[in-house]
Amino acid sequence: MQRRQLGLLGLAWTWDGLAATGRPATVPSPNSGAPLRLLSEEFPPINFTEAGHPSGLAVEVVQQVMLRLGQTVPIEFLPWARAYRAAQGREPVALFSAARIPERERLFQWAGPIVTFYSSFYARAGTDRLRRFDEARQAEAVLVVRDWYTAQQLESQGFRNLRYVSGPVQGLRMLLAGRSTLFASERISMPSTLQAAGIEPGALAEVYTYASSDGYVAFSPGTPKRVVADWQREIDAMKRDGSFQAIYKRWLPQDNPPR
Repeated sequence: MQRRQLGLLGLAWTWDGLAATGRPATVPSPNSGAPLRLLSEEFPPINFTEAGHPSGLAVEVVQQVMLRLGQTVPIEFLPWARAYRAAQGREPVALFSAARIPERERLFQWAGPIVTFYSSFYARAGTDRLRRFDEARQAEAVLVVRDWYTAQQLESQGFRNLRYVSGPVQGLRMLLAGRSTLFASERISMPSTLQAAGIEPGALAEVYTYASSDGYVAFSPGTPKRVVADWQREIDAMKRDGSFQAIYKRWLPQDNPPR
């Protein structure tokens, strides 16, 4: 499947970047005897729990893939940093939805894309929009969620003013409390994050959007390649028969689904 090329201030993202460590990840021998673990995080409306049950755009896609494969794998919801590390090991693990960016390319095997994310800088209401990306480098601090793709994008761009938080709700509250002037986060999930934080939408301003990134199911290096190929085959089939687009439009009617 043709991969989407991402834009950042007129520069093209490519898919052959190194891992976030700066070194290619070592791929161990697949542990084909272990069962696949399916991990996700609370990230509405893409993947989240509702009344104790998995829900969201990506959840529906993943469940449909498993149905077509004749599989039943429970979805475990974990804090992102914990799930992200678990998906880099020798055991078969699938993590969704993970932004496929150059900094992560060699850490995982990929099936998708299943969603498109948008990276934006946010500030308190009444703040002027940034005129260019590099203005964010001059901020006293930019809040980012640890191990989120938005943080990794800015790290790879040489930002030295990043301040890490454990989750987006904490980031929002710190921003509106005046502990930072900018928060780099994801646009689709922001309405739900505001609701979770008990913050009115009018308190926040989106001051600059700097990249788009496709979200995938990220498989650990220890997942057998045939498993990844099976998932990719079924995702492609859903796109051909229109079932993927139907799920996408139900959750994000204003957005175009990735190809």
